[in-house]
Amino acid sequence: GYGSYAEYYAKDFIKVFNFLGAEPEIIWSYKDLYASGKLDEAIRTSLNAAARIQEIYHEVSGSQKKKDWYPFQPVCASCGKIGTTGVFAWDGRQVTYKCEPDMVEWAVGCGHVGKVSPFGGTGKMPYKVEWPAKWASLGVNFEGAGKDHTSKGGTRDVANHIAKEVFKIEPPEDLPYEHFLYGGRKMSSSKGLGASAAEVAAVLPANLLRFLFARVPSQRAIDFDPSAPDTIPNLFDEYDRSREAFFADPESDLGRTFEAGNVDKPAKVFVPRFSTLASWLRQPGVNIEKEAEKAKGSKLSDIDKEELKERSRYVKIWLDRFAKDEDKIYEVKEQKKISMSQAAEKYFRQLDSELEKDWTEEELQSRIFQLAKENGLQPKEAFRGLYQAFLGEDHGPRVSALILSDKARARRALKKQYE
Repeated sequence: GYGSYAEYYAKDFIKVFNFLGAEPEIIWSYKDLYASGKLDEAIRTSLNAAARIQEIYHEVSGSQKKKDWYPFQPVCASCGKIGTTGVFAWDGRQVTYKCEPDMVEWAVGCGHVGKVSPFGGTGKMPYKVEWPAKWASLGVNFEGAGKDHTSKGGTRDVANHIAKEVFKIEPPEDLPYEHFLYGGRKMSSSKGLGASAAEVAAVLPANLLRFLFARVPSQRAIDFDPSAPDTIPNLFDEYDRSREAFFADPESDLGRTFEAGNVDKPAKVFVPRFSTLASWLRQPGVNIEKEAEKAKGSKLSDIDKEELKERSRYVKIWLDRFAKDEDKIYEVKEQKKISMSQAAEKYFRQLDSELEKDWTEEELQSRIFQLAKENGLQPKEAFRGLYQAFLGEDHGPRVSALILSDKARARRALKKQYE
């Protein structure tokens, strides 16, 4: 299990870091900084400088705090809440606080008034103070942040002033970066918009996910919407072009982008285009490795085979989750008998008989339409019946392609409906 929501989501990100080839040292805010006493000196410094921190808040961001405000929130000894407590006195050893009933809209404090030492993990500093406190305590010299934090009067601006004037350190080097957009909109877990880092990592291999970030300057937003049918195929195509550019001219823009997306030394490899591989995978009985050898014009090397295997896995994910209905891999399965009119039953019988012949996909599609018309059925009604008989659904891929993917099974499914 997990100790908190924060730990749950943090471990989700850590898995993605590791997936991308990064093995950072993880410092847990409560356990490693607050509870261990690592931030005790910074807490003392900030409480002693409460008046100056209030002034910085007002001068930099326009925020006005109460005169008796202190930059610390203890855990209430009575109800266990932390978001509702406010400190109004500090004697050098303990803070005096009240658990306010109406401090925030999302929780109600119990009204308890108490005293507690602010050290050893009994509470926390507000984020705009905690951020520079961590810089001072950990010796941070570089930390980027999203552009919403780095605007004038924003969190970073306040933190920089506190770092210089309260903790007497130079702020770390900054690298403001743009948003990662999902379908043109900011991702928001609270609004259920977008996808988690783990979900994105599940649909792209590590080198493609690194490439997705490396190809765009940090000052430009990345707009990624895997649910759009062409997003992932186009990204793979761009990656393949950058690989070719790297081996043609490693110093070219595309070549350097490709190199930035790779942890290991890049190796020459043959791999079919994403769309070509998707086309092969949609056809039952196709030997992917043999088709790849035909496309290459020679035997596949071991590294070619490894790349083909990995890309096939991600093409299948795309076909299953994001491709248009007509592009997905469907398998005909006999379904329970459905209720149908006599005309529909006759239509199924006639179609089964027609399938004794050899058909091209186009010819069969035309004949399916023609048979529906001959039996007085609307195409929508006829096709819904076929999809129900083959898939148990109201829609699916092109029906002639579905039938020809396994004609014998399709005929058995038809017979089950009219016999």
